[in-house]
Order: sequence, then structure tokens, then C-alpha cells
Amino acid sequence: MATPAEVEFVQLLVVGIGLLLLAGGALVLFVVTYQKRLLQQQLRLREAEAEYQQQLLAAVIEAQEHERERIGRDLHDGIGSTIATAKMLVNRLENDQPHDNRPELFNLVKGIMSTAVHDVRSISHSLFPAVLARYGLAEALQHLVDVSNEAGVLEVGLEVDYPRPLALAQELAIYRICQELIHNA
Repeated sequence: MATPAEVEFVQLLVVGIGLLLLAGGALVLFVVTYQKRLLQQQLRLREAEAEYQQQLLAAVIEAQEHERERIGRDLHDGIGSTIATAKMLVNRLENDQPHDNRPELFNLVKGIMSTAVHDVRSISHSLFPAVLARYGLAEALQHLVDVSNEAGVLEVGLEVDYPRPLALAQELAIYRICQELIHNA
């Protein structure tokens, strides 16, 4: 038969083991719950990031479509009509019987074609400024300022001081922002 001290020791041992098992179970439950919450939070974060990426993609596509529309208008309204006018004058030169005004028409066609060449250069420059790729942001901005000042509509000043070169995409973004500011002024 066990003595009361031994019984008390066994009871304490059983209660201690029970408490340890209970604490271990609570710890496992806490870890599982914490992991579940962490996974849910990561899932929400991924969903938010995916939604942001979708919105960003939609914005890029919309911007591209607006740019294509603008280019189409520029080509149709500017160069298209200029070349159509030149074509009509060339047809007139070809079909004209009296040759008295032939040199005048020829000079007019040359002028119109020069305008078309200028328009093509202007459109291609607006698509990607070659001066930016060749000489960098400071020179491209200076060129933009010079062109604006030559037009005489707006007096623009420029002071460029940045400590390190930027990525081409960043330089292009800054150039486009400045270009829009000048055009919208």
C-alpha cells in the first residue's frame, strides 16, 4: 500500500503532466491559429498586389491607346493632309497645259514636302526624343526649353542639377512631365 506522501506525489505528478499537456496543447493551438492568420494576411496581400497590378496594367493600356489615338490624329490631320495636298499639286503639274506657273507649283510642292518632313520629325521626336538617348536628360531638357523659347509663346528657364545619372525610363518620365508642363502652359 502506498503511503499518503507517495499518493500525494503521484497526484502532483499527474496534475503536473496534465498541466504540461494542457499548456502544450494551448501552445500548439496558438501556433496553428497564428499561422492560419499569417497565411490569410499573406493571401490578402497577394490579392491586393494582384489587383494593383491589374489596375496598373489597365492604366498602361489606356495610356498606350490614348497615345496611339493621338499619333493617328497627328498622322491623319497633319502629315496625311500635307501629303494629299502635295499629291494634288503634283497631279496638277502633270496635267497642266500652260507651263507658266510650273516653277511656282514646283516650289510650292517642295515647301509642302518640307513641311511633311518636319511634321514626321516632330511626331517621331514626340514618340521618343533622340536627343535624350544620345545626350541625356540635361541636354534633352535644354533642347525642349530652346524649342519652346524659339516659339516665343512661353519663356522657359532651366537649371538642371542631379547628382547621379538616372535610368533611361526615369529620364524619359521626367522629360515627358516637363514636355507636358510646357505644352499645357
